[in-house]
Amino acid sequence: MKEVFINMLELVKTLSIGDYFFFIGTFLLIVLFIYVLYLIKLSDLESSAQKNNLADDFDIASVASAIEKDYKPEAIKLTTYEVEQENNAIISYEELVKNKDKIGIGYDDEYTYELPELNVKKINLTNEINHIEEPRLEVKLMQYDKEEAFLKALKELQENLGKIY
Repeated sequence: MKEVFINMLELVKTLSIGDYFFFIGTFLLIVLFIYVLYLIKLSDLESSAQKNNLADDFDIASVASAIEKDYKPEAIKLTTYEVEQENNAIISYEELVKNKDKIGIGYDDEYTYELPELNVKKINLTNEINHIEEPRLEVKLMQYDKEEAFLKALKELQENLGKIY
């Protein structure tokens, strides 16, 4: 340990006066840089504290009373398209049920498709609506005894397939 101190003392003795000024100047510059960073951080903290104080001084009750006192509702000016959409738009199921007879698709009766075996109807885009009754499909469920026979036939088919393989 004694040798370390002796070697350090010899190193200090070998330095010139210019080296001393260089090390002292470098040390002072580092301290000055740290001090400037400290001042910048301190100013940031003060500005955020001032912002918080401004937010705390905000009186929401006075703003609310001023809005209530000065509130003047304005009529919304709708375009013709918006008026049409307001009148024709269906928003709920109740409106759909209520307006089911008003809304319909008009078909052009004069239009015939080139293949007569296909029943194709052309939609009439004018506002004239000709209500045409569409044929309704009748759905009939199988009777219970037919279902049982069908299931029995499926079981027999499965057994027969199992015997083959």
